[in-house]
Amino acid sequence: MTTPAVFWPATLGTLFLVVGIITYRADVGASTSPGVLRLLALGPVFVAAGLAAFAGEHFTAAPSLARIVPKFMPGRLFIAYFVGVAHLAAALSFVAKRYVRVSSICLAVMFGLFVLLMDLPAAVLRPGIRIFWILVAREATFSIGALALFAVVTSDSRRHASITIATIARIWTACVLVFYGVEHLLYPQLAPGVPSTTPTASWVPAPHAIAYATGIVLIVCGLALFVRRTAAPAAAWAGLLMTALTVVLYVPQFFIGHNPTDRVTAINFIFDTLLFAGMMLIVGSAARLRIDDPTNISTAYRAARSERAVPV
Repeated sequence: MTTPAVFWPATLGTLFLVVGIITYRADVGASTSPGVLRLLALGPVFVAAGLAAFAGEHFTAAPSLARIVPKFMPGRLFIAYFVGVAHLAAALSFVAKRYVRVSSICLAVMFGLFVLLMDLPAAVLRPGIRIFWILVAREATFSIGALALFAVVTSDSRRHASITIATIARIWTACVLVFYGVEHLLYPQLAPGVPSTTPTASWVPAPHAIAYATGIVLIVCGLALFVRRTAAPAAAWAGLLMTALTVVLYVPQFFIGHNPTDRVTAINFIFDTLLFAGMMLIVGSAARLRIDDPTNISTAYRAARSERAVPV
């Protein structure tokens, strides 16, 4: 029998992914961008799916998650539930294309607080433990990716500020991709995608070859992101790579899992990798912003900008 810790994250993540693809399908079809760049419109969908899945995890595992909230903060259990509600609200905003300005900036602040209050202090206190630096890079990228989405949806009214944010997001993401690529080359025995401390599953064929290939692609994409002209395709390819790893490696792992613990681990890998893929696609969209060209933003983002949202 499926436990709540498996059922709710998997159900919410899948539901928001399906609904998001439906609501954004016209934007992908209407895009005039060539090839892989058409995937950029799906960035908010992948992010929403990841947020919804992790909202389910917060609702079903709040007591255990409350233990990682800094001890000096009051109401740690409440905070665990509140973060779940915030995740779900942002996911709903993205798939419904409503209040995206507000939800994106709030999401950026939330992930930024994760870095400042939990990940960075842990990394500074124990600098020799690599997973803490990986978490700093990951959560900061989620924060900056949310800022990039804010830049995109406000680009008509605040073009100079939006392009500044997009440039910062592009450079940061480039550094993180190179860092992650090197991690894959140094630790090919670990699961590919977003670096972790978990070994690649035993059923995966040629795991070292997959890790090396992933590392090389991430490094190439990261280097290409430093150049504005090639940044959008590089981000799109990085997002596509993360999506492919999700579908080929981690979705099967969910069904192969023999117990709830294995399936919860698979859910974390599925939606963490998909969330990172979504952020790459959003950064790619932001990288296409130009001072003199307001026409290169997808219709999905235009719809978000025309929503009845509270002005930011």
